Amino acid sequence: MAAVNILGIVLWLIVLGCIWFTLHSIRSRRLRRIVKHEQQFSGKDFTISTLLVLVAVLLLGTASYLTFFRDVNLEDTKAVSLKYNYEPLVMTQINGKFYDVKVENGNGKQPLQHYTYWVKGARYQITSANATVVAGPKPVDLTAANYPWPHKEIARQDKKYEQAFTANLTATYKSTWLNGLGLRAGRTATHFTIIRVPNSSVIYLKPAK
Repeated sequence: MAAVNILGIVLWLIVLGCIWFTLHSIRSRRLRRIVKHEQQFSGKDFTISTLLVLVAVLLLGTASYLTFFRDVNLEDTKAVSLKYNYEPLVMTQINGKFYDVKVENGNGKQPLQHYTYWVKGARYQITSANATVVAGPKPVDLTAANYPWPHKEIARQDKKYEQAFTANLTATYKSTWLNGLGLRAGRTATHFTIIRVPNSSVIYLKPAK
């Protein structure tokens, strides 16, 4: 874990401490009124309780946003670092024929497609949530275009491997104070894979059950 993530740990400790103090304060003042037989409404206590709740909610919302809901901007080079790697596909035999990638459609509950492909010495499985199969004239399709690719290098790899390779993008959060507050520094922000094939004849579509 990156050292700067300590900021996030401290932030969440403050949030939890504030929530505990708020609940404890409200309960203590209520019990004090009961002991003193002061059952009537107290404007002062209500104001204090409201302010404490607002502060606790604000801190909880801020910490939650930084940790769980802040979207990553892949073009922000100060916040994330991008790494690319390329591997040539290796054809494998399925039912007596050779293919570069196997595609399996998900069911109604999981409509994502599942891709299986092979490179030297390894087999990978990934879903369409983080990958796309490209068999058109260009190596980057509309889905992959949402990510920042080095198009000149992609074109070079496309020619080098004769349109049969994978291009992998991995975005990692840098060790900034903002990423640290969100407990994200050093962690993977997102990843995406282009499975590039020359044509649809090397795509095996697994029959539906």
